[in-house]
Amino acid sequence: MTILRREGLPPDGVILAPSVAATPMRHPDNAWAMLVLAVDVLDDTDPDRQGEVALFAGCWLTQQRPASLSEGDLVLVLTAPEGESPPDDLADVEMLLAHRSRWLRVGEWEGVDPRWPWAVAPTAAAIMGLHTEATDVAAAARPPADRSLGGWSGNGGIYDLLAAGLVRAGEKFTWDRPGRGARHTAKIHPDGTLILADGRAYANPSGALTALGGKHHNGWKGWKRTSDGRPLGDLRAELRTLRGLTSTPRRV
Repeated sequence: MTILRREGLPPDGVILAPSVAATPMRHPDNAWAMLVLAVDVLDDTDPDRQGEVALFAGCWLTQQRPASLSEGDLVLVLTAPEGESPPDDLADVEMLLAHRSRWLRVGEWEGVDPRWPWAVAPTAAAIMGLHTEATDVAAAARPPADRSLGGWSGNGGIYDLLAAGLVRAGEKFTWDRPGRGARHTAKIHPDGTLILADGRAYANPSGALTALGGKHHNGWKGWKRTSDGRPLGDLRAELRTLRGLTSTPRRV
């Protein structure tokens, strides 16, 4: 639970790496798949640990979601290997990505042992990073009028926060990278993007964290306003309340 809180993950999250419990080899009876919440594969900024899986976490989904409502989500389907009596310590792992209203198979591992999270994490990190970058490019190409609260899976984006006066152009946000002792800064651009210290711009806060940390993580929880410490996600929740939208935002 301590790791879940530190990483900003929900209470029902499952930490696959570092290992804190037995690795799941089958779905719970009421689950369809595991939604990948966070992946951290260390990059070449730490040569001695490059490629190490520092974090891999997910949560169980009770039923299959329509791909059209889950754009960018990555899930893992665990099944027993073929055979009359497959051993409990082996599993087939299928990786699916929701993209353009379809669930696409983007990875498959057959007969893997309980170390399977370490085997699939690099692929998950790469796919989620590439998808986030592609989404940012597409969003940046749209005129501001297209970035309504219907954007970013209906949760609202930074541009919406600007329009509502909940953030101001030029405001600074910080992210303290877990376990690394590094603090990164970014500021709000008038076009609704986050500008990193090196000048890179990201419409999706999670894309900015992917670029900085080599993992896909919830940037809405990670980025905190320097002036008052409020996460971007809190500001987005306030925006949804102002708009009369009471449903819980979907993770992006």
